[in-house]
Amino acid sequence: MRMPPLHRPFFSHNREWELIWLWICWLVIIVFALILFFAWPQTRSLTLIAYLHQWGKSIPVEYFFRVLTFLGDDEFFIIFLSILFWCVNKNLGFQMMVLLLVTGVCGGIIKELTFLERPDLAGVIQPLNAAFPSGHTLAAVTFWGYLAVRIKKTWFWIAAFLLAFGIGLSRLVLGYHFLGDVLGGVALGLPLLLLFVWLSVYFLERGRLDTCPGPLLLILSVAVPVLLAAVLPGVSSPKLLGCLAGVSAGYILEKEKVRSVTAAPLLLQFTKVLIGLALPYFLVIGLGRIFPHSISNFAFTAQTAGLAGYFLVGIWGTLLAPVIFVALKLAPREFSNLN
Repeated sequence: MRMPPLHRPFFSHNREWELIWLWICWLVIIVFALILFFAWPQTRSLTLIAYLHQWGKSIPVEYFFRVLTFLGDDEFFIIFLSILFWCVNKNLGFQMMVLLLVTGVCGGIIKELTFLERPDLAGVIQPLNAAFPSGHTLAAVTFWGYLAVRIKKTWFWIAAFLLAFGIGLSRLVLGYHFLGDVLGGVALGLPLLLLFVWLSVYFLERGRLDTCPGPLLLILSVAVPVLLAAVLPGVSSPKLLGCLAGVSAGYILEKEKVRSVTAAPLLLQFTKVLIGLALPYFLVIGLGRIFPHSISNFAFTAQTAGLAGYFLVGIWGTLLAPVIFVALKLAPREFSNLN
């Protein structure tokens, strides 16, 4: 599947609306930031969260919001982006992988610096990481927002807005976050989205990266994330940056050496996804159980294993899996860069 190039207007086919939508984005960012600054205690009130959580305890409502929150989970993104890269469009899949991983690193750094507690609600088993900002909300804003920018369809813009809103609301109803955490996710997610859209045009769509020698680009794609992993705080940063290094290096090598074609009959697509998701599932779930975050005595071992394990996950998705698909004749090779 070929995607149209990313160019202005980003948010509407009507150029007159472009500036309006940009102003709306920045207005939301400023308003939410001001709310967090001037009404911080109110945004961390347990009363609202307790009320929403009590309302969401009925089985149909809870099931609905758990489905929504799954759309912001790592597992969903792994499945979605794998299918996108292997079966739909490699360029778009790679861009969204980079966006999601960078978003996760930025959110993780703020979590480590603020280290705010989550709501204390009876019966709610909270994640071990800090509360602010809501990682699900942050990822939903950047992920679905960027996909809407690329698809450029009104119906998908509406769907992206509803998904981002619903995922943020689900974190409140399920009792995982305070209101301020969700507002913080939006206030951080929107500028990250706008920045990534600009960077995508500047570096990718205008071909500026093509002027960089391949070997140098490959070295930088691994060296920069690894160096950042050594200095940035937190347990999640090495894993995400390790995955970013693997994704980037794999994409560069696949584009030059493998050149697998994404289009295939439905049965072959299903087989590709089934084979391709087996290793990431084992590594992500298996390493998470072997090196839980709570074992502080083995923090260095866990971070090193996370960096290496997630590097393998990344390079598997963008290089090793396509190599296997070509070898098993699940995907042919292209001889010109059309995909």
